[in-house]
Amino acid sequence: MIKKKIFSILLGLFVVGLAAAGAFASEPSPQNAGTEEPIKNTVPVYYLGRDLYGVFENIHPFQKGIPKEAHILIVDGPYVAEHPETKESLKDELLRGIPIIVVNGHTEVIKSLLPHQFKPEIIGGKTPDGRPIKGETVCGYIVYPLSEGVLVTKVFISPDPGRRAVEEAYRWAVRNMPSNAGTLDVSIESTGDWTQIYQLDFSTVDLWEPYGRLNVRSLYYKLSNDGSYTYDWYSVHVRQQSVPGEYLWDSGWKTADMYTWIDADYYNSDYFLSDYAPTTTVGSTTVGVSIGVSAGEDGASISASLSWSYTLPDVVVYDQSDYYLELAKWWHNVDEGAPVGSSTYQIEPGATIRVPQGSPMDWVEHYGAKYGKKTLFWWDYTTEGYVEFHIYSG
Repeated sequence: MIKKKIFSILLGLFVVGLAAAGAFASEPSPQNAGTEEPIKNTVPVYYLGRDLYGVFENIHPFQKGIPKEAHILIVDGPYVAEHPETKESLKDELLRGIPIIVVNGHTEVIKSLLPHQFKPEIIGGKTPDGRPIKGETVCGYIVYPLSEGVLVTKVFISPDPGRRAVEEAYRWAVRNMPSNAGTLDVSIESTGDWTQIYQLDFSTVDLWEPYGRLNVRSLYYKLSNDGSYTYDWYSVHVRQQSVPGEYLWDSGWKTADMYTWIDADYYNSDYFLSDYAPTTTVGSTTVGVSIGVSAGEDGASISASLSWSYTLPDVVVYDQSDYYLELAKWWHNVDEGAPVGSSTYQIEPGATIRVPQGSPMDWVEHYGAKYGKKTLFWWDYTTEGYVEFHIYSG
C-alpha cells in the first residue's frame, strides 16, 4: 500500500514536470536571448511590436508624440503586417529622416510605404554548403528627404536571423542617419553629371560561418542633364567584399573566387547595357574602372563618366560579359594560397544601363564567393555561396 502511494506521488510529480516543461517550451525563445550583455546604444531606440529581449540598453516602446530628436525605430515585421494602421506613423518617421529597421522578416512592409522608391529584394541565394537562403530577415531603411519632393534612399539587408544581424543593422543606421534627422536639409553626393540616388548594403553576417562573410555596398547613380528625350542612364558602382573564415573564426577557410553579374534586360527587353568595366586583367596589381555615356550616344548631349580603381593582389579578373545578352559579368580568381585569400578583399566592377526615359531601375544583380581550405595533400572547396537581388526603384 505504501509502495503504491509512493508510486502515485512520483507519477504525479513527473506529470507536473512534463506540463511545466511544455509550458516553458511554448514561450518565445529568441536566438541568443539572455546570453549577451545589452548593447550600450548612444542613439535612442524605439520599438514597435515584439520587444527586443534586452538587445539594447536605451530602448523604449514606440508611440505617437515621441520626442523629435534623432532616434532609430525598430519594428517587428509580422506585427506591422498584421496591423496596417501603423503604417502611416512609420511613413511619417521615414519622411523625417528617421532610420527604420524591420526584424523577423516581412521586410516588404517598410519598402511599400513610399511609392517610386528603392525596393531591392532578395530573389535567390545559397550558402557555401548548398543550403538555400530563405529571404530577408532584417532590413534597414533610411530616406533623405530633399526639396521639391526628391527622396534619396539607403537600404541594409541581411538574411541572418540572429541577434548579430540586428546589431549590424543598428550600427549601419547610426553610420548613415542624417546628422540633422527631423529636418529637410540633407545634401547628396554628385560626381560631375552623375547624382547618387540609392545605396544598397548587404551582409550575410554570421550565416555563412565557418566559411566566410559576403558584404556588398553598391552605389547607384542617375545621369542628369543628358539632353535626351528618349532615354535615361543609370550607373552601378559595385563594392563587393569577402571576409574569409580564416580571418573571422580561424576556421582555415580562405577566399578562392568571387563572382558578380548584372543582367540589364532580365525583366525588360528594352533595357540596354551601355558600358561596363573592367575587362579581363592578368598580371596587373591595380585595375581602373571608367563607365558612363559619350556625347551623341543614343541622343545624349554630354559625355559623362564615373571612374575609380581597385587593387589586384594575386587576383586575375576574367571578363565573362556578353552584350548580346545585355549581361555584365566578372569572375575574380583569387589565389587562396596567397595572403589575399586569408584577409578581407574587395572588388569594384561597374556598369551603365540605358533605359527608356522615365523608367525605373529594374534588373537583377548577383553576388557570390567560393572558399577553399587546405588539407594535408589537397584543397577542399565549397560550392558558390551567393545572393541575387531584384533591383527596383518604381
